[in-house]
Amino acid sequence: MDDKRLWFLLNEVAQGLGVEVRLESLDGGDDPPAHSGLCRLRGKPVIFIERRQDTSGRCRRLGLGLLGLELDGVYLRPVVRGYLEELGGFGGQGDEWDD
Repeated sequence: MDDKRLWFLLNEVAQGLGVEVRLESLDGGDDPPAHSGLCRLRGKPVIFIERRQDTSGRCRRLGLGLLGLELDGVYLRPVVRGYLEELGGFGGQGDEWDD
């Protein structure tokens, strides 16, 4: 599957979970660089992804962010489930943001 299609499908999962996905410039100035992150803004989950990442990198970061959420009982297309399993499985194992 091509990265653009995977990006679309991962965003579909995020949307179904009520997660906002935001592409932002995360250079941080004098702070250490960040490539992505999962947080809550005003009580709602948001996954920030560095906009300068290529589509493959964006997919990886979004996948890791989704792994940080509760996915039990959520329908995942087989290709998405397989991709997430390759990234590290399920159950909050999306901790490897900056490798």
